[in-house]
Amino acid sequence: MPRPWAAASMTRLLWRFAAMLAVICAATLLAGGYLTENTLRSAQQEAFTDRFMLASQRAATAAENALALGVPLAPDTPLAGLLAREAALEPALSSFVIDSAQGEPLLAVTVGQPAAMQGGAQASTPIRNDLGQTVAWARLHYDDSALSAAQQRLHQAVLWAVWPALALVCAALGLLCGGLVARLGRRHRPLGLPGGERALLTVASALLLGAALAWVGWQAGVAGRASIQPDQIAKAQAMVRSSAALIARALEAGVPADALVGVEAHAAALHAQSPEIAELAFLAPDGRLLAGTVPAEGRLPVRAPVLTAAGQERQAGEVVLALDPGVLTRRLQATLLDLAFLGAICLLMALELLALGLGTRGARALAAADARRNRRAQAAPGAAAQPWRTTGAAAVRPALFLFMLAEELTRPFLPTWARALAPTDGPLSPNLLASLPLVVFLAVVALLQWPLAAWSERLGRRSGLILGALLGAAGLALAAALPGYAALVAARLLGAVGFAMVFVSAQGAAIDGSASHDRARSLAQFVRAILVAGLCGPPLGGLAADRWGAPAAFALAACVALLAAAVAWRQMPAPSRAVQQPVAAVQGLSWSAMLRQPGLGALLLGCALPAKLLLAALCFYLLPMHLQDMGYGSAVTGRLQTIYPLTMVLLVPLAARLADRWRRRGSFVVVGGLLAGASAMLAWPMDADPMQLALILLGLGLGQALSITPQSALVADLARSLPARQGAGLLGLFRLTERGGSALGPALGAWLLPAVGFSPALAVIGALVLGGSLAYGCSLSRQKALRTRG
Repeated sequence: MPRPWAAASMTRLLWRFAAMLAVICAATLLAGGYLTENTLRSAQQEAFTDRFMLASQRAATAAENALALGVPLAPDTPLAGLLAREAALEPALSSFVIDSAQGEPLLAVTVGQPAAMQGGAQASTPIRNDLGQTVAWARLHYDDSALSAAQQRLHQAVLWAVWPALALVCAALGLLCGGLVARLGRRHRPLGLPGGERALLTVASALLLGAALAWVGWQAGVAGRASIQPDQIAKAQAMVRSSAALIARALEAGVPADALVGVEAHAAALHAQSPEIAELAFLAPDGRLLAGTVPAEGRLPVRAPVLTAAGQERQAGEVVLALDPGVLTRRLQATLLDLAFLGAICLLMALELLALGLGTRGARALAAADARRNRRAQAAPGAAAQPWRTTGAAAVRPALFLFMLAEELTRPFLPTWARALAPTDGPLSPNLLASLPLVVFLAVVALLQWPLAAWSERLGRRSGLILGALLGAAGLALAAALPGYAALVAARLLGAVGFAMVFVSAQGAAIDGSASHDRARSLAQFVRAILVAGLCGPPLGGLAADRWGAPAAFALAACVALLAAAVAWRQMPAPSRAVQQPVAAVQGLSWSAMLRQPGLGALLLGCALPAKLLLAALCFYLLPMHLQDMGYGSAVTGRLQTIYPLTMVLLVPLAARLADRWRRRGSFVVVGGLLAGASAMLAWPMDADPMQLALILLGLGLGQALSITPQSALVADLARSLPARQGAGLLGLFRLTERGGSALGPALGAWLLPAVGFSPALAVIGALVLGGSLAYGCSLSRQKALRTRG
């Protein structure tokens, strides 16, 4: 039975943890309300203002036609009557004005009170002559007070959706935490499962947050459809009148009604401009389809007659334009999906940074409670007495997570941003230049693995990680401050030096604090910090880049890297005197001698290098480029990029335990490589849409989850069997090989993508992984046969 002070400490910690989860849920819900309202306001702004832009474009087209016929832009011409009729169709329209290129008014049609007295807005379209020169402007003034009133109603509706959900989530978490505390008091002992209270609170938070976001989305969707649909109908009416006028001009020019061409192209252009426009059809007076597509069931039709002979004598048919009411719903669903990812990411980060969130003594107390639950005799009395700054993977994990999170924030948009900044007048194509910042970064990281492996031992793991995090933050800040291609390459070069320092220092700390029997599990902690960062970073980075732009996302990443340096300084132990003193020189092995170690060459060249090559080629380069070419934004890319790390986070600890228990690390490496390579090869017969890409990434994650920690453990065991300097050199060679594959991945992808296309390029790289795994499997079989004969 735990002492009374221990129960009181657990009670305080549970309340603090519940409060932290409540704050995370509240922040996510408030951010959800803000983003949802912005989505609705943007849709309403587009629906309201686009119809006035269409009217100004029609006026500009009419003026250009008049100029082509030699008719001047003057008040006493038919153009003035046309503008007056157009103004009468829009109740919110105040005036039409045509100004010269120098700003002098040529003609004006005023309806009602001047727009300036009503706080109105303006839509302008240039009028060009046959040479493409701007000779005048068509300006339309309109009253936008109705838009302001509708947006205020939307704001109130979103508030009424968010605040009840927020109160319910916080109250439910409070009640649940109170129930857990009461149960602890009745039983005078913690619950049976390790971390059971935290797990229960976390799962409850996730479920409550998901339900609250669904409620906010439903309420906002109802309010949005009621408020925005009238503006969408008014916009569609303006578009269908414009389309009817185009068809009328063609009929008046002598084109037969059943021989019209270009209607489908015109409908596609309207859909590209306004996704809610689903179909457009030109119907004869008797209802026969003459051109276009008949509206599908469930669409909202908007009609306009096609009038010839100045619109008075004869109706030649009608144009029917169909609105898709689900477009707004899908936009809201995409926003809420971003929010769901945001909430899950916040909860993951809360668990990853639990020690920082609860404080020093709180982290120690939770560790001691978990140890008591597991009834580990050596931990129960000692956990509270151990110093906070422990060694090994547990000490380095928070800082490593934060730094890797900073780098992962840039992954969804880095290649596409580089392509946007790349010069177009050079000998290299923008697609190839888009891979250069990635290649430079990964190549420098690969080349520094070897020298920095021994350097981090001399300097100290803590100092190396702090210095690397500061360099990484400087590189990210440079990319944010100077949005140019050369500056981006230089920033990635500086960031690569910092990344290499952080990686080798953190890996060294994890290995130093482990023993042979638990090395795979210790490395699994190290890998899990990287994978959770890979799970959290891409959605956040993609969302930030879509909302605020790539420079702002780089600035956010720089702040996170600075936080990583601060956490490393605060939490990691300072090096002991034995580490700080010079170590006696030990003759290192040459590369060729290392590669002659049993099975090492086949492991490095057949598994380590191809695995990283496939991961970097697909996730870092091919996936963002392919999705952008398909018309998807950085947020979609970020969501897909979470599939691989999510699979790894869930399966890496299990694979590590099974590989240690069964002592079949080599078999795990082979099976994992075969699965990853086969998944990539399946891309060739597919169309590579987002759903199929998700399946490919899932297979890649499953395969590499089986192989990554057993592979690292095999190399670590071999390194620990050698003298210190030789072991450090062997680890450096391993990471050099891995990072070399990562550097080759984007370069190979950039070479294959324009040559053969996305799916064949990915299949070729998958075949390399498959062949390398088979080669390593053959090597294992030969080693086993030699041991049997020996």
